[in-house]
Amino acid sequence: MNSPTILTSAILLASMAGSQATLSAWQTEVSNVGTAPATTRFSTVQGGSPIIFNVGTLTGDRSFEFIVNSPSGGISQALIGTQDPANGRQGLKFDQCCNTGLYGMTNFGVIDYNSSTPTDFGRDVHIAFTSDGSTTNMYTDGIFRFSYPTGLIMTGNQGLGAGDNFGTFFDVMAGNILGFASYDSALSAAEVLQHNNAFTAVPEPTGSLLAGLAGFGMLVRRRR
Repeated sequence: MNSPTILTSAILLASMAGSQATLSAWQTEVSNVGTAPATTRFSTVQGGSPIIFNVGTLTGDRSFEFIVNSPSGGISQALIGTQDPANGRQGLKFDQCCNTGLYGMTNFGVIDYNSSTPTDFGRDVHIAFTSDGSTTNMYTDGIFRFSYPTGLIMTGNQGLGAGDNFGTFFDVMAGNILGFASYDSALSAAEVLQHNNAFTAVPEPTGSLLAGLAGFGMLVRRRR
């Protein structure tokens, strides 16, 4: 094995450890720091296999937060939503109908709102929607992107990874929702950024990873 191959293997190990650690760091941030979530879902909702998920009994201000990775394609992809008026009859769109390539928000049966923000296809992205009851602010990668002229009113059972129409899913996500949290309050811009930074920041190397990299280094030196 030549030294470039060894170094490539070391980089791949570091990358894999970093990916796992950053998702874990986001989960820790959501669960233990700042505003307490109403509900969380830390296991992956696979693309094409949406679920019914209870976001909690939310009133007034509220927020929804996602870690998502979804490829392009599909007429419309809903992060979450329901057609049930008792639970808000709304949806948050990863890709707004129809093939707009833009994030969006929908009051079903009333209006589709298109943002001016292109959908982040094919990569891990942190997305947050926060609402004061009259407007809904959207953030991606911890940065404010768009303000929708309507409040979030979703509560209770929702489709997660699709919209739910009384047991039938529609606007199904093509990719995965890696994590989700709901809040019975509007997260501040600073807290949204903090959550994103927990997810995207490169973690400190663990002792075992450092030892492995040191071992690779010694092997490279011996083969020279």
